[in-house]
Amino acid sequence: MDKKRRNKESSKTTNSNNQHKCTLHTVIELINNQEHCGILTKKFQFLPEYGDGYLEYNHFDGLHIAVFDVSLNKDFNVYGTHMVNALELSYLIDGEQIIKIDGKNYDLIYESQESYLVYISQTSGSIKYHKNKYFKEIKIRMSPDFIKKHKLDSEYGIREKYELEKQDKEFTKPLCTKTQEILAELLTDTRQGLLKRLFLESKVLELLSLQLDIQKNSKTEISNTDNLIKKLYEVQFIINSDLTIQYSVHELTRMVGLNDFILKKEFKRVFGTTIFEYALNLRMTKAKKLLQHGKKPIYEISELVGYKNSTHFTAAFKKLEGITPKKYRQRGLETIR
Repeated sequence: MDKKRRNKESSKTTNSNNQHKCTLHTVIELINNQEHCGILTKKFQFLPEYGDGYLEYNHFDGLHIAVFDVSLNKDFNVYGTHMVNALELSYLIDGEQIIKIDGKNYDLIYESQESYLVYISQTSGSIKYHKNKYFKEIKIRMSPDFIKKHKLDSEYGIREKYELEKQDKEFTKPLCTKTQEILAELLTDTRQGLLKRLFLESKVLELLSLQLDIQKNSKTEISNTDNLIKKLYEVQFIINSDLTIQYSVHELTRMVGLNDFILKKEFKRVFGTTIFEYALNLRMTKAKKLLQHGKKPIYEISELVGYKNSTHFTAAFKKLEGITPKKYRQRGLETIR
């Protein structure tokens, strides 16, 4: 269903779902709470009647980073009032939201593989979620102190430009390749303590820099309404997220709902390379970094880049680079000396 059609229908159906009115904290329960090196970490589990999944967030120094990962069991509206000023940066990796802001006469439609940047101040409204949908979102909120620390308002006029009440129906932007790579890093990171704080803040600033650049450039590389393109970017994200898995084209088509021919043809058209070549280059780039900057044995590196058999990894590496992984590592050591 396209955005225009759903935009009309969403307003009609909101009242019919009042029996599922709730706040976020009525659909989740706390299962873990800890503080380490100034980072407050909380993990919540969704109540079984609403879904199977979790909400986890980290909070420190004016940053609030939340990850939603859940399969929903029923339609419901989450209502809330936000009374504290904050810059909100969101990335919807999978799923859909219908956002209703009190005072607006239309709904905002937020779809998979999109992002938004808004400034929130004393806002109330609701977000509608649909059942039988997998939902995955990374949401980042930055306090006024964080904004001031990085001169975001004085240099970019953040509050004036991105105030939520001023956003129109086309308030979202597609996820670019670099953004997807950073999101994959955030989702797979295992650092703890101070290292985690430094990592999270650096990645937030990197994401914000990219988002501001995208917002400034009115000519984006893809259209927000192009569902096919978003599915291609979703495939790209799936590949980037875990290089230990070698997905077949057929597996990818089932995951995003395209047929094999369309996926292969359109991926090559949009990204200028085949799915196999794209994944292979990612694997070999990671392998070269591990060979140059680490001491992991080659059999372990081969597993980290998706090869269960180190002989197959060596053959693929040599075909692309012209030398074996062992010689590549030795050459790097000789260069350092």
